[in-house]
Parts: sequence; structure tokens; C-alpha cells
Amino acid sequence: MIAKMQQVTIAARKSDARRLISALQDAGVLHITPVETQELSTGALTGQDAEDRKNTERLLARVDTTLGELGNPVLPSGPLPAEANWVSTVEAVAKETGVLTHERTALESDLSLAQSFADVVKALAEVAQGLDASRRLSVIPFTLDAKQDAGLLQQTLQSDLKDRFAMDFKNVGNLRAGVVVVKNQDRDVARQALSRARVGELRLPGRFDGMPLGDAAREMDRVNREAPGQIQRIRDQVNGLAHQHGSTLAAIRDALRDRVTAFEVQVQSARGRYGMVLQGFVPADNASELQNALKQFDVAVEMQAADEHHAENVPVKLKNNSFVQNFEFLLNVSQPPKYGTFDPSWIVTVFFPLFFGFVIADIGLGLLFLALSIWAMGQARAGKSITIGFMGIVLDPKTLKNVATVLTTMSVWAILWGFLTGEFFGNFFEHLGIFYIDPALTKQIWGVTLSHHAEAHHAAVSFPILYPRVDSAFATTVMLHTLFMGIIFLLWSWGLKAQVSFKHGHASHGWEGLGMVGGLIGLVLLAWISEAGKNFGALGNVLGDWRVLVMLLGFLIFLIGVFRSGVYLMFMEILSQGGNIISFSRLFAVGLASALLANLATDVGWGMYKSMGFIGAILGVVAALLVHAFAIALTIIGHVMQPLRLNYVEFLNPTGFYTETGPRYNPLRKLSRQK
Repeated sequence: MIAKMQQVTIAARKSDARRLISALQDAGVLHITPVETQELSTGALTGQDAEDRKNTERLLARVDTTLGELGNPVLPSGPLPAEANWVSTVEAVAKETGVLTHERTALESDLSLAQSFADVVKALAEVAQGLDASRRLSVIPFTLDAKQDAGLLQQTLQSDLKDRFAMDFKNVGNLRAGVVVVKNQDRDVARQALSRARVGELRLPGRFDGMPLGDAAREMDRVNREAPGQIQRIRDQVNGLAHQHGSTLAAIRDALRDRVTAFEVQVQSARGRYGMVLQGFVPADNASELQNALKQFDVAVEMQAADEHHAENVPVKLKNNSFVQNFEFLLNVSQPPKYGTFDPSWIVTVFFPLFFGFVIADIGLGLLFLALSIWAMGQARAGKSITIGFMGIVLDPKTLKNVATVLTTMSVWAILWGFLTGEFFGNFFEHLGIFYIDPALTKQIWGVTLSHHAEAHHAAVSFPILYPRVDSAFATTVMLHTLFMGIIFLLWSWGLKAQVSFKHGHASHGWEGLGMVGGLIGLVLLAWISEAGKNFGALGNVLGDWRVLVMLLGFLIFLIGVFRSGVYLMFMEILSQGGNIISFSRLFAVGLASALLANLATDVGWGMYKSMGFIGAILGVVAALLVHAFAIALTIIGHVMQPLRLNYVEFLNPTGFYTETGPRYNPLRKLSRQK
């Protein structure tokens, strides 16, 4: 549910501004909103306040940069030094860290160049034989692909320079390193010849540019030998500084962030010569905490219930029990629902795992998911994070706990549905006689006559299958159950839209929702009475069939809704919503496909056991596990996404969840331990 909010206005002395804001940060319950007024100053700070903010932000940037150079160590904030020592503490660490970072960057640059060019430069030096040190000769190095014909270059040089050049090569991996040697006065002509032959002169990058090739080769060799150790020593020094000063810098950073936040609060306030006004929202349950924080100040406070009918700027805080809170992250794909509407968290909590369990409906697979959830919960309780590599997602311990709880709930539903369908890694328990199909019982419960089944083998302890979804004669029943759920969901979602809209005086949207409810009822009854279009003549039995009267009433309500709302596209939308009901048959289709794949995997293994005995049993287990693993990998994303989609699209779209949103509750809080 959405927590009730109180709108708060605080008037205080301007001289108390910083202490007051600090006290509000300590309380951590007030969500600040900008004050809009013409009588007092608002917006950017001026004078000394503006200068103080500028200096604070400059120092904060310096701290952030320094912590970044230290590798952003994950350390708890340490003791906060006296404010007078903040600048000197930061600058001392920043200066030392900056020197080490500059040295490491230079070494890493040299090492990268040496690793890339060392072999080529060594070959060029051997080919040049020291001629590049001559004052009269110019040596022009270049590289060619090993497969590239050097004939064009030879011809071009010969054409331009006659015999006034020398050229030689040496193979280096997939390249040929070569030099052209000419007299100084022919250097530009030689370069033009290389260009016309589409061969680029090799210029060494960085500080190696201009070095004689022999010197460059020796220097690169030295860098390759010595730089890794030097870089590691610098990293060790940086790590030492991080452990020595990281906690202190983190404490200063948090205090500075609190200070910057306080300045931002002042920007959002209204300010006069001697006073200031703050405005915001506090959850009704936390109003006493705010009042306690304000007792030490001479302030005027006004609190009143937030207006649900004009709630565009009212922040939203969800107030659910601890179990439902685990599912709230699934709705973070959007901003929270608008204040005064409804929170669908509990709906996702109930129906997403239920639908997932319906699709999987296998005791064995449910136990696998349960084992995974137990492991994830153990990691979360140990304070460890998990990285999902192929998705690039890092789950911190808190999020991991939520995910583990959701996965546990999904697993339990999969196991419960598995008992109803009699599936354990497909039909494995059916082969063992633990589950069996009882046509008479199925007929008694569901009124369905199953296809012929041989007399089942019974184990010492055996159970009848109550929901035989893979039986072809039962398929229609399963599909009708999913469509019935779709009917309930769509009527519910449009009914919610109508209820919330009328509550807030949005008559147009209210009539749209009510009209869609009537239209869907009419559409469903039309399909029912006519047997999905097979018997339209039954629609004429107005007095003899109550369903026809209800259908006509539904369509009448739909027409009234269209004209009262003015949304004439509802004539098209009603057909789309009928399609959304049919979308719930995905649960049937995906679930049946999952069951058939699981049966296939188990039948492969069981067949090998029957035909080959003990050896076949071993090979069958291996084969079955491989097929099961392949099937799970192939279908698991769909098994999760289809139930989510039915909640996200078919249910939440009609309610206006994605359009009727509000700002997330983000109270003013203090990061530092400073009091």
C-alpha cells in the first residue's frame, strides 16, 4: 500500500538555517520540495552562501578525484577530522596520490607502447645497422603486411630516386619491418615515393619519437623488463595510502556531500532578510520524529494531510509487510504509482510466483530452484554480492536477499503445482508408479473423460494425478482455466482504473474504465453463448437465457462509456483487450511445452534403462540430465518473462500504472557520522 503523507511547511530564522537543515538530515524523514513564492527569494544562492557552496563543491570534487585515484576503496567511513583540518588532510593525500598516479600512468603508457612496438623496433634497428645516427643519411622506417608485394614500392623509389637509395626488410610475425636509406637532401622525395606506393612511414609514438632506432629498441626492452615491477610497487603504495587514509577521506566526503545537500535545500527554500521557509512531505507514521527534531528551534510548523486529488508532486513511499517488500524491486521498471492511487506490489507478490509455478509445475525442477534460492540466501546473509556475468548485473546482499525470497516463493509454487500435475522431472515418478492417472477421479473432479490409459503400475506409496495437463483430452480444460484467469485480471484492472478515476474526479477516465468492464463482459458472454462463433443463433434467445441479457447490458454500458468518456478509440481497444484475455493462454502453451520437453528427457533415459539394463540406467540418467539441462536453458527465460509480462502488460497497463506516476520518496538524510 501507499503510505499516507503529511505536507509540511516550516518557517525559521535564517541564522538557524544550517543547524536546522542538519537536524532535519539527522531525522531523515522529510522529503524536501521547492517553495514557490513571489514574496521571498528563491533559486540560486547569492553572496557568502554562494561562495561557501562553491568552495565546498570544489573540495568535494578534490576528495572524489583522490578516492578515485586510490581505487575507490570500499571502506567504512572513519573518524571525521576537525573541519579546520579538512583541506590540509585532503591536499596532503591528494598530492602524494597524484604523484604516484602520474608515475604509474607514464609507466603504463610506456609499457603499452613497448609491448606493441618492441619487436618491430628491434627488427628495424637490426636492419638500419646504426645508419640513423648518421648526420648525412636519413633512415625512413616503415612496415608492410607479410603478404603485401614490395615491388610497387621498389619501382616507385627507383623511378623517383634512380639508384640513390637503399632498402631492406626483416620479417616480424605477420609484418615486414623495413627501412629506406637516402641522403638527407632526398628525404622528402623518398617520403613522397612511399606515400604514392601507399606505404606509411612508421613514426614511434610518445617519448620514443625521434629516438635512434637502436636506442629506442634498448629502451623498450628495458621498459618491458622493469616497468611491470615498478607499476606493481606503485600500486602497492597506492593501496597502502588507501588503507591508511581511505576511511578518513570517505568521512570527509560524506560530510561534504551532506553540506552540499544542505546548500541544495537552501536553494529550494524561500528566503527573506531574516527568515526562511522550507516545504516538504513526511510520512504520517514519522511525523512525531520530525516534530522531535524541530523542538530545539524557534520555528513555526504547519502540517496537513497531503491532497490525494492534486498529488502530482506528493512523494510516494510504499508501506508493505516484510514479505511483500521483497517483491517491490520487480516494479522498479517504472516510477512508483501516483499518490492516492494503488500499489500493485501485493498483486505481483501473489500472482507472479503463482503463474510461474503453474508453468513449471514440476516437483524436481521446483526443488532445483529451491536449492538455488537457499544458496543465494546464504550468500546474502554472509554479506556477499553475486555477479551475473552474461547480464553484467551485480546483486548486492540486500537485493540478493530479495531475489532469493522471490525465487523461494516461485519454487514453492512450482512444487505445489507439481504435486497436482504429478510431475517430477517430467513423468519420472509416473514411470515409478508414485503418481498415476485415475480417469474416474478426473471425471469426478473436472467432468473430463480422459483418453484411454493402461492400468497404472502402483508403487508402495502412490498418489493419483489431480491435474493431468499433458493429457490431450485435458488440454481444453487447462486452456479454459488460463482464459478464466485472464477474464478476471482484465475486469479487475479496468475496474481499478474506473474506481481510482471516479475517486479523484476524473470522470472521463472513469467512464472509460467502466465502459471497458461492460464491453469485456459482453465480449466474453458473446463467445460463451455462441460457443466461440459456432452458434450465433443462440444470441437471439433474449428471454430464455440470462446470459444474453447480461451480454446486452454489458455492451450498453460499453456504449455509454464510449460516449461519456469521448474516447472513441475504445471501439478498437475492446478488441485489443479481448486479445489480452487470450494472452493468458500463454500460461497453458508455455507450461505444456515445458512438460512435454521434461517428459521427452525422462523418456529418453527410461527407454535406455529398459533396453540396456544397469548400463542403460547409468547412460539414461546422463542422457536425461543433459536433455533436461538443455530444455531448462532453452526455456527458463520464457518461463520467467511470460508470468511477468501478464502482470506488467495485461494487468498494469489498463490501470494507468505507467502513466499515473509520482516522485519516489527520497528524504533528506545525513551520510556522515558528524553530529
